[in-house]
Amino acid sequence: MNQWNNPSPFPSPPLAQPPTVYQPLHPSLRGLLDPEYVAFHDTCLQYLIPEEQLKWDTSTRSRLPTLASPSAELKVGQKRDIQLEHCAVRVFVPESSQHVPRYPVLLWFHSGGWVSGGLDSENDFLTYVCQTSQCIVITVDYRLAPEHPYPAAAEDALEALTWLRKEAAKYYPVDLERVAIGGHSTGGNLAAVLVLEAACLFPSFKPVLMLLIVPVIDNTATPGNGWYNLNAPWLTHSRLLWYRSMYLPEGPSHEDDYSTREKWQISPNLAPSKVLSKCPRTWIAVAEYDLLATETLAFSSQLRASGVEASVKMYNGSTHGILALNGILSKGRELMLDAVQALNEVFWPVRMDPLMGWALSA
Repeated sequence: MNQWNNPSPFPSPPLAQPPTVYQPLHPSLRGLLDPEYVAFHDTCLQYLIPEEQLKWDTSTRSRLPTLASPSAELKVGQKRDIQLEHCAVRVFVPESSQHVPRYPVLLWFHSGGWVSGGLDSENDFLTYVCQTSQCIVITVDYRLAPEHPYPAAAEDALEALTWLRKEAAKYYPVDLERVAIGGHSTGGNLAAVLVLEAACLFPSFKPVLMLLIVPVIDNTATPGNGWYNLNAPWLTHSRLLWYRSMYLPEGPSHEDDYSTREKWQISPNLAPSKVLSKCPRTWIAVAEYDLLATETLAFSSQLRASGVEASVKMYNGSTHGILALNGILSKGRELMLDAVQALNEVFWPVRMDPLMGWALSA
């Protein structure tokens, strides 16, 4: 018999199994989304088990997949962590060849669904802001759910602002007449809540800007009742409901159990117009195919109806991950530049270009 007809003495190798797709991109969105995001989703995100399918225990936070693809952090003049009573803050001071007696300040709240993130979150964006806007950036390491559900994070936000107003000037050249308050995603929720709370508690304190990037605004929203991009990738409605269940263990069905003030400490859009009218000038970044786009646009309309100057930048074709993916998405880098521009308009109104190395005014 011809040797080539003999069966091989070795077993055939098994055929390679294709990886399991857990989060496919909805076909209706494929031609509408930013092609750079589509490439990332097809290469990476679709193969990850959704976070909301994980059973939460003390190790879950460290096992959450890290999807962010940030740009490189910039060198700053100083970085220091400070422990407060219930939370910590990280302070970034810009490196500058100019003598500046006092710097404007951005008080920042990171994303993470109220359950993850910390002082290392979004440092690429924050160092970029620190250097290109020549401002001191203070990012808050607020307590996280489910170990510390509402109102812990909101209380920590207020503690951080109180430290900024009463203590920070002892250590840093902060200009309390030029303070912006901002946040990303659920951090945007905390930032908006803090602005409203501060307006009621500290009427003499006047922040110059509220900077919100794809913020969570309405914690009463549900699929079909406030959320309409139900096929939105990255932040899905099931994922946000999972986050919410840990931050608000009573759940949205018990919203009526909260006092009127507590309601807008959870959902800023529920604040009365007389409170909203106290908000400073506002800049909001909205991703077109974000689950939160509708509620964010509605909130900007509420602010305008209350007499607040509210600007919205819509990032067409983008998803909730636009800032987190700034290292690979052109639109993410565009957002960073736009955010700095919004800050410069209130921090340094005589100089508008964040890339030109302006002469500092006295």
